[in-house]
Amino acid sequence: MRTEQAQTADAQPLVTFLVPCYNSAAYMSRCIDSLLVANRPVEIIVVNDGSTDNTLEIANDYASRYGNVVVIDQQNNGWGSGVNRGLEVARGLYFKVVDSDDWLEGSALSRVLSTLDALVSTDQAPDLLLTNFVYDHTVDESTHQIAYRNYLPEGRIFSWSEARRATIDQRIMVHAAWYLAPLLRETGVHLPEGVAYMDSYYVLHPLPFTRKLYYLDVDAYHYMVGRTDQSVNVEVVKAHIDDQLYATRVAIDDYDQAELKLIEPKMAECRLRYIIAMISVSTTHLFMIDTPEAIEKNREMWSYLKERDSVLYEGVRHSFAGWANRRTAPGRAATRLVYDITRRIFKFS
Repeated sequence: MRTEQAQTADAQPLVTFLVPCYNSAAYMSRCIDSLLVANRPVEIIVVNDGSTDNTLEIANDYASRYGNVVVIDQQNNGWGSGVNRGLEVARGLYFKVVDSDDWLEGSALSRVLSTLDALVSTDQAPDLLLTNFVYDHTVDESTHQIAYRNYLPEGRIFSWSEARRATIDQRIMVHAAWYLAPLLRETGVHLPEGVAYMDSYYVLHPLPFTRKLYYLDVDAYHYMVGRTDQSVNVEVVKAHIDDQLYATRVAIDDYDQAELKLIEPKMAECRLRYIIAMISVSTTHLFMIDTPEAIEKNREMWSYLKERDSVLYEGVRHSFAGWANRRTAPGRAATRLVYDITRRIFKFS
């Protein structure tokens, strides 16, 4: 028997939640359950990316019980492929990616949906709505909140020109972003497939086209950290460093930083800060690998940045990423130490 959510299945959903899954059977139910908001017009698309466990069986069970749950079964081709497939068929006005090991907090989600509903009904639909997110650490059960208060105006439509100076951890991440689905399509969002770390492209590519923004100061997204097979795990990043470098090159190539600064300096600054983080991660993990090949890859990455976008290069060079780019063995050791301390303070992996 289907729940009452099936009654709203024919109306356009306010939000489509995209849940990419790969061998997610152990934890995906908590994620999907957190998205099943009673009497709310939402759509949940679960993409099974070639799982070898019973992920597909669990997804199909939800689809059989809830009229607003859609299942896509595909061969394994990575997170980006799942996002692409979901965006192709999504019916919602807004599009929100929720990884299968993460979840949304109920009262915060209700506030987001009520806020979006009110904005849409008064023709004030934002291009991008932002909410806080929380790192949930499975090892020590600690949490760390990333909020945008004092950086972005709260509770009203605003433009990039009204953004204030961000703190070191106030980057616009995929966990915070609720994009207007037509904007994603109109700006040609299509993620490279078969490679990891393409959440950067998903966040950054549509960013220059956002004009109307809205920040709701609620802790909506809970991001689980601590699984050894997670993409942010140090050993996983090292093993997939070529994917990280590819994602960094895609971000560098996507836009000309000087042109973006002319369009909207504070939006360009937001992009710069994201790319600084990407290059910091790449440099540090290459230094962790610490082979001649890894050191050469780091040199090539920095040379590529300098050749492709001199304005972006200067911004990155005069940041923590530039400091981290040490040329000696003791310097590289210092970079690894500082990164480890920073990781423990901000708990991003």
